[in-house]
Amino acid sequence: FRRGRAPPRPADARRAPATMGKHSKNSNDRAFFSYHERKAASYGRLSSAMLGGHNTADGNHQSHGWGTMQRTLDGDAMKEIDACSLSLQACVNPVVTANGILYDKQVIVEYILSRKKELERELHAWEAQEAGVVADAASEEQEAQQVRIDEFVAQQEGLSQSDLSSRTGKTVATASTMGRSLLSSDTGTHAPDTSFWVPQLTPQARTTLKKPDTTVRCPITAKPLRLKQLTAVKFTRLDESKDLRGQIAKERYMCPLSKRPLSNVHPAAVLRPSGMVVSTQCIKDCIKKDMIDPFTEPPVKLREKDIITLRVEGTGFASKTDEKALVVSSESRPVARF
Repeated sequence: FRRGRAPPRPADARRAPATMGKHSKNSNDRAFFSYHERKAASYGRLSSAMLGGHNTADGNHQSHGWGTMQRTLDGDAMKEIDACSLSLQACVNPVVTANGILYDKQVIVEYILSRKKELERELHAWEAQEAGVVADAASEEQEAQQVRIDEFVAQQEGLSQSDLSSRTGKTVATASTMGRSLLSSDTGTHAPDTSFWVPQLTPQARTTLKKPDTTVRCPITAKPLRLKQLTAVKFTRLDESKDLRGQIAKERYMCPLSKRPLSNVHPAAVLRPSGMVVSTQCIKDCIKKDMIDPFTEPPVKLREKDIITLRVEGTGFASKTDEKALVVSSESRPVARF
């Protein structure tokens, strides 16, 4: 043996090689909850790489896990610029409100009529409730008046207070006796709530209706909606004679001034006198300089409220999508306690 070195140990005395694997992503060796463990608990097995899973075809909405499941709607869920806000289909006869909400005329007329009938039913139900309240108050007043009359008659007849109580308490005593006969432990004055099966003592849960708002409101903005305030909209179709194979399939209309296609990327506005749809860039560069509608004959002077900006939901990207349009669908699930 070489000087300074210990002799080798026998084979059976050698230390066995380390077989412990990687535990950095396991939930059994730390006192805190790691990022990967929290992700697995929040989104489920299929979305956690530590569990050998991957995102499913549901996009960024996982169907397994704990906690509230959320996902942001992508661009395919965004309404197109020419789609009705109720039917979500391309408008056949488009009309727009003063707030820029686009509807198909047939759809919005049906909505207004059905909403008026619904409000009428709610109003009749509220009126019936109020009539019932008045009737109950009158009945209670009549009963109180009858009690006063009985007391007056008893005093005139010379009856004592005990005789009067025995005469007026017959109906109440009968109801109490019916309930007390089934409860052997009840030796004192019978409580009405313990004899709920007796018709005279049955509790009632009443639903109080609020006075309905008889105004038909826009289903999107909740502002008053009237049919006579809707403005007919005229879209300008793209020139079909040109080669449009490079255009996006969803771009069906264009600005009549700049010839640029209109979509959620390129928003537009409606000129109230003519109903023409013009891009907002042309409104800013051309229309607002003279404030004249060039599509009417003769040209009409415009006011600020005559320029209605169409409400668009965006493309699904943060730079082109309104914050209110980033709708998130949620689903409640059991929550993991950390």
